[in-house]
Amino acid sequence: MKKKNQPLSRSALFCEGIMNQEKFHIQLEDRIIKGVLHLLPTSAPAVVTCHGLFSSMQSEKFLHVAEVFSRVGFAVVRFDFGGCGESTGSIADTTVSRRLQELEAVMQHISGHAKLTGHYGILGSSLGGYVGLLYAARHPVDALSVWATPKELLSLQHNIPADDLQKLKADFFSDAGRWNLPAEIAALQFVQVIQGTEDELVPWQHAELMNQILQEPKELLLLPGADHRISQPQHRKLATAQSLAWFKKHLL
Repeated sequence: MKKKNQPLSRSALFCEGIMNQEKFHIQLEDRIIKGVLHLLPTSAPAVVTCHGLFSSMQSEKFLHVAEVFSRVGFAVVRFDFGGCGESTGSIADTTVSRRLQELEAVMQHISGHAKLTGHYGILGSSLGGYVGLLYAARHPVDALSVWATPKELLSLQHNIPADDLQKLKADFFSDAGRWNLPAEIAALQFVQVIQGTEDELVPWQHAELMNQILQEPKELLLLPGADHRISQPQHRKLATAQSLAWFKKHLL
């Protein structure tokens, strides 16, 4: 608890909404997608963050990204996929196709915003990176940075903890089988792939194979010893710094 008269830290200021944040909600057929835009005083390019399968926009990872990126001139968009965080719906109903629909709705919602320049990047983690790549294969995106992102999903079901696996319906994997990410991204450019070598869910070879398929300019960064969540402070700091450098080069 903050002591009386103790100044708020920058992180506290950020999270308590003293900085310029604009909440939004999007009504889809059977669920409401909720999110927040971190806006700057002047118009800025936006980085849209896409969380992983069982995560949310409130993860420390994306709060940190939003704070760091907004300091140097990026607007940031955080949102919850259906059944996660503040969005309605059930995680049991989630599929790649539904998440792609949700990301498309978010991008449409922010398109034309007065405080955004119309230049967009996507920073996705795990399934969020997978969905972000699928979106970019269909819509204009200036640059992407994907962390711990699989090239395919079916082989990973044995790596998902049993308690989490029980939250999903068989529809998740039958829908996943419809998508061929390597074929989808064969023409994509401006993609940075960041991957931990000790990822317990997504083998690091997925990142190498994706990088081979992608077109220049592209970048592959392997983080020795990093896990799936890139949870260690030194790994997360490096990943954030490398993503920021990528977006400064290709988005600002």
